[in-house]
Amino acid sequence: MRLRRRWQRRMRRTLEKIYRLKMQSRRKLALLAVFGCLCVMIFWLAGQQMLTPTDGHGSHSHGDNRGCAPIDAVYTWVNGTDPDFIETIRRYDPSYDPSRFDDKNELKYSLRSLEQHANWIRHVYIVTNGQIPSWLDLNYDRVTVVPHEMLAPDPRQLPTFSSAAIETFVHRIPKLSKRFLYLNDDIFLGAPLYPEDLYTEAEGVRVYQAWMVPDCALDCPWTYIGDGACDRHCNIDACQFDGGDCNESGTGDLHGELHEAAATVAPPVPAPGHAGLHKFPNMGLQKLFKRSSSNFKELMRHKNVSTLLELRRIVERFNKDKLKSLSPEVDASNPVSSSSIVSTTSATNLLHKEDFKSSTDIYSHSLIATNMLLNRVYGFKARHVLAHVGFLIERDIVTAMQERFQQQVLETANQKFRAASDLQYAFAYYSYLMSETHVLGVDEIFDEFDTDGSGTWSDREVRTCLTRIYPPPLDWSAMRFFEEVVQNCSISLGLDVNANKIVHSTLVYERYEDSNLPTITRELVCRCPLLAEALSANFGVRPKYRYHVSPKRTSHSNFMMLTSNLTEVVEALDRMRRNPRKFNCINDNLDPKRGEDNELVRHLLEDFYLSFFPRRSKFELPPQYRNRYVSWSDYQRWRRRKRAVLVVGYGVSLLLVVFLVCLLCQHKAKIVRRCVQRL
Repeated sequence: MRLRRRWQRRMRRTLEKIYRLKMQSRRKLALLAVFGCLCVMIFWLAGQQMLTPTDGHGSHSHGDNRGCAPIDAVYTWVNGTDPDFIETIRRYDPSYDPSRFDDKNELKYSLRSLEQHANWIRHVYIVTNGQIPSWLDLNYDRVTVVPHEMLAPDPRQLPTFSSAAIETFVHRIPKLSKRFLYLNDDIFLGAPLYPEDLYTEAEGVRVYQAWMVPDCALDCPWTYIGDGACDRHCNIDACQFDGGDCNESGTGDLHGELHEAAATVAPPVPAPGHAGLHKFPNMGLQKLFKRSSSNFKELMRHKNVSTLLELRRIVERFNKDKLKSLSPEVDASNPVSSSSIVSTTSATNLLHKEDFKSSTDIYSHSLIATNMLLNRVYGFKARHVLAHVGFLIERDIVTAMQERFQQQVLETANQKFRAASDLQYAFAYYSYLMSETHVLGVDEIFDEFDTDGSGTWSDREVRTCLTRIYPPPLDWSAMRFFEEVVQNCSISLGLDVNANKIVHSTLVYERYEDSNLPTITRELVCRCPLLAEALSANFGVRPKYRYHVSPKRTSHSNFMMLTSNLTEVVEALDRMRRNPRKFNCINDNLDPKRGEDNELVRHLLEDFYLSFFPRRSKFELPPQYRNRYVSWSDYQRWRRRKRAVLVVGYGVSLLLVVFLVCLLCQHKAKIVRRCVQRL
């Protein structure tokens, strides 16, 4: 009995040990599996960190932009000293201007200023033709280099050496913020910049204007165009025939009407449900034909005109012929103005690159060409060129502008070099933003004045409406005229309250004692032609976008033209050093023939930048390092190889972990037996 009991106890103890060993082996297997999964996760996270593209924005905001929508910055940059770039550009233009593409490290110091004075910028995109700055840290998560080939909608547009062409597709950058700050590399910040300097919810975008658009001809500023007075020396094609002010032969007035008709080619479409909107009729082809001269009528009898575009071409050709026939009379009265008219007219018909001596001339003529386009669409107006600042651009508005000026944008994008007919990006964008309108329906205008929401206008609300139509003090005759219009419309439309058995509640204390007005309902206002027309004319057209022309242009921007004259350069740099502003632009206009002076100017400019920004920014590599790859294609090839090596490494690691787990599962019985034997 004792032996049997001892044997049972030993067997029980042995089974308990075997069970404990099995449980320990299972725990070990579980721990090995967890360890293997952790290894795989660590490898995967490390690879993701290494493979993370340089356009990562991060999940946190920077600086003082926590309460605002994110804003990115976009730079355009080129290294004109790159041998590959020089070889490529010489294939298209052997006599190109190297000063347009010379790099003096402006981008490096502009990024330093951006980090110091506008750290709220979320991300920085550098648009290049495939080049990479040798000092740029591509591993920094707040900077991305974007080549032209990723943005150009048509590969046939590349390569391009025109900044105007590049600007037509900078808004196509992937993951770019809704609003972005567009900067040239020759602009740096000299004082703290805040989002409120660019945009506020109350006022909209801030617009910083400078001087007026260059004159279209000698002694012919744009203030003379379309001002109602005939200026014979402005009655030329380059000045759009004085905006139609000179109508002695009937052609000038006709030309002005054509511009008005062109502006209404794509009128704003009222929102659905605004059937009560009354518009003044647009001038059509028949009225234009009636007001033309007898000679023009004789010419039109032999033409089959079906579109406004064909009529415009005929009128422009007729104006040119008429101007040539009038040239002897002009010679007799003023020979100087006659010569300027003929020379200007002939020059504007042939706007080729070789007609201009410098890039400044091309820029001026492109501003004039853009202003002429805006005159045709929005009417004649003396517009201002934008100051040399950073431009806050909204992607949706850029897309709408390019749809409006589709042909001009396409012609600009197809240019290899800057041309006099280019569409100036920032000037056209802000002019479009300030000129676009939308139309409110009469019912919407009615609701604006119906402050109590009763569906009727009280006497107080009527007085508010009249004070916004007529200048104060409000005359009794205006009130009387309004009463007569309302009463006549109420009778003619049959909107009698008692007859229709409709009662509109207008409170007693909201009616004046001597008031004779019937109940003014929304239906009455919408169906009364005079009331609807008056409301549409005074309140119907509203700005489509919010903007504010800032009066602080002079206190926010500095501009300097960098020349080869050392004395002028030192003096100008000292003036800018004395009073740095939020935006400071140093434009390159060096004489390529003065190499020694240009080298000294380069050192002076470097010393000037270092006096403001001596510390290296996070966008830069340490001074002892340089990027191995200066080309985007080489960098992408290296990244693909790196990605392939990491994928192979992940696969091998995963296979090893799986093999180890399977091996443990297959031989767990042997492992348990060996453990029991050791015990």
